Amino acid sequence: MQKDQESLLEFIRDTLKNGTEDEQQILYLARQAIEYMRDRKRKTAYLSGFLGLQGEYLEDGTYRFEVPITPFMLNGLNIVHGGITATLADAVMGSVASRSTGYKVVTTEMNVHYLSPGTGDKLIATASVLRRGKTLCVCECKIHNDQSQLVLAGTGTFYLIEPR
Repeated sequence: MQKDQESLLEFIRDTLKNGTEDEQQILYLARQAIEYMRDRKRKTAYLSGFLGLQGEYLEDGTYRFEVPITPFMLNGLNIVHGGITATLADAVMGSVASRSTGYKVVTTEMNVHYLSPGTGDKLIATASVLRRGKTLCVCECKIHNDQSQLVLAGTGTFYLIEPR
């Protein structure tokens, strides 16, 4: 274990000194993810920290995430990877489902439509509840970039597990 830690420290020092700006930013995002997990009072995913998820529940019953586009999110075409965009959609819909119902939820189904490339400086995701039943909650979301282009539209169904 000691040798692994020394190797990791050497790698981090070398990357901070000689790495590209993108490589250095990935290291900072790893730190952000770890700090995010340490600061959270509820269990969540490290991915939320990597993405920098900070949400807000709005008065109109919608939930909103705004995330910076980082090198971690980009694919080989230098646009946000579709899986990352879908993850953001899942997270914002799950958040509105949980907040509006008072239940812990899991995704049972999700449908996304990719409408334009994820480019720019940030993505803004909003979600609302379409219908709540006894055990399921159906939500919709839209993700725009900072130029107001609609990047993704989707729906999701969430199973209500237990009260939060």
